[in-house]
Amino acid sequence: MTKPMIAGFAAILIVACTSLQGPAAADATKAGDAAKAGPEAKVRIVFPTTPTTLFLPYYVARKKGWLNDLAIDETYVTGDSNAVRALLSDQADVGCGVGTFSVLSALGAGADIKAVGSWSPLPDYNVVIAADKGSTVADLAGKVIATSGPGALPDQLPRILMRRHGVDASRSRFIQVGGHPARLQAVLGGRADATLVNTVTALDAIDTGKVKVVAKIAIEFPRLGYVWNVARVATLNDPARSAVIQELTTAGIRGSRFIMQNPDAAAAILHERVPALDLELSKRVIRDLNRDGVWGGDGGLDAAITEFTAATGTELGVLGRSVDPAAIADGRFVAAALKDPALAK
Repeated sequence: MTKPMIAGFAAILIVACTSLQGPAAADATKAGDAAKAGPEAKVRIVFPTTPTTLFLPYYVARKKGWLNDLAIDETYVTGDSNAVRALLSDQADVGCGVGTFSVLSALGAGADIKAVGSWSPLPDYNVVIAADKGSTVADLAGKVIATSGPGALPDQLPRILMRRHGVDASRSRFIQVGGHPARLQAVLGGRADATLVNTVTALDAIDTGKVKVVAKIAIEFPRLGYVWNVARVATLNDPARSAVIQELTTAGIRGSRFIMQNPDAAAAILHERVPALDLELSKRVIRDLNRDGVWGGDGGLDAAITEFTAATGTELGVLGRSVDPAAIADGRFVAAALKDPALAK
């Protein structure tokens, strides 16, 4: 890893390390609506953002009835750090789709948690540029790039990408705009030349020729972990609650495989959860994500991804303490899931 890339990753991880603050209950909404199989079959899930493509394997599992014997309470909070706080304060049994850097930060600070799998182990990020401003990473030089704020992933990843390709990021100007839709609109409205957004935000503008994809982060950094599903060790060691984690893990893998095998049916399920997302656009988004191979069809605990992500944080020395890759994940749930006959159906 080059020194410039290390500096870029350091900025990302510093933000993650310093962001574990504020009550997890802030900005939270709840939606518990699953059929109950019995008084013990309950699980509280915290998600770090509103319903989106990231959680589709879970939405598929619920729609297909693979979790009908669980009473599920869903809580949506704002940000990975708040999801981790909800988990640590026992407001949730499992955090799903939580950013890897926030998990590493918590582990580095001594949190007794483990990753048990991932529905989307690879990043869903695209660096896009206005169609009349270029088409390559080199074209980012000297451009105005919309970000979500200094030090955040949408701010740092374009810089790291440019350094990786030998492009001087100091020649570009980075402006703080906001979330994915706001950043894309800044490009479409001429306030910025380029930005980094997820597929569901970018695809329509790409298809209509308004922007061009400069790079896909999942391809540029194939060993950079995106999100994990995490739980407290006490939960994993409790027989009743660990059985629920096992059921979620198995169902998530089934959901991931269903998406890859039935993209249009999966898109319809996504549209049900996010009605504002046009069905035809949903179909295109899912097909694009399938091509990128982002889903955790094998459970999402690839050792190379885990080790690279952990080694990056340890090498940079920005965590509270170094994190042994072996201490990050509890692989028994994925291992058991992959032996489940249900996955062969």
